[in-house]
Amino acid sequence: MNPHTDVQRLAGFIKAELPRDTWKPWPGGWPEQIEAALIDAVLSIAAQYGTPENGVRGAVSRYRKAVETDRPNDLSRLADYGPEELQAVLNDQKVSGRTKASAIVEAAGNLLALGVKTASDLDPHDAAQKRAYTCVHCLGPVTWEYFGMLLGKPGVKADRWILRFVNRGLGRDLTPADARSLLHEVAGHLDATPTDLDHAIWAYERERQAPEGVATE
Repeated sequence: MNPHTDVQRLAGFIKAELPRDTWKPWPGGWPEQIEAALIDAVLSIAAQYGTPENGVRGAVSRYRKAVETDRPNDLSRLADYGPEELQAVLNDQKVSGRTKASAIVEAAGNLLALGVKTASDLDPHDAAQKRAYTCVHCLGPVTWEYFGMLLGKPGVKADRWILRFVNRGLGRDLTPADARSLLHEVAGHLDATPTDLDHAIWAYERERQAPEGVATE
């Protein structure tokens, strides 16, 4: 792999297949709302985003209503939930044999034990924080990256849609880690943020190959 050549090649592919004026804007995530961001990141695994009344966004809306704030930014509150109690609020499906609610509560507790309480405490590049999240069964580095993105940290969620686009553009398969690293460089080459580029590719590729509304880790 020649990193410089790959950057040039993928940037050219993006300009030809996904011109800048066609990019769908990043919807913005949940800045300064660590509870909402964690819920969204975990529920996004093989899920429909839906509207504010259903899907992932609907679940976040129900949680915000349950805790009576539109800016939920305290992991201690989320960690205090019982998995069954949170499941009743979120009403989401299982993944890898467990409820997503139970994974959310476990991840919140793990991060809280490291002193991560509010959005300002989260550092996507902190190895200990990443381990605290990814050691939870069914949670991995892709949704960890997405968690940070939802809080406004620049990133690339190298899920299957991103990988399909990058692999098609280069004519070979890359690992998620390599695709993520490459897109960070390509974003700089295109004078874009990694998050904006990620979302534009994700939305485009998903619409090309998947039913409306589906997202994966």
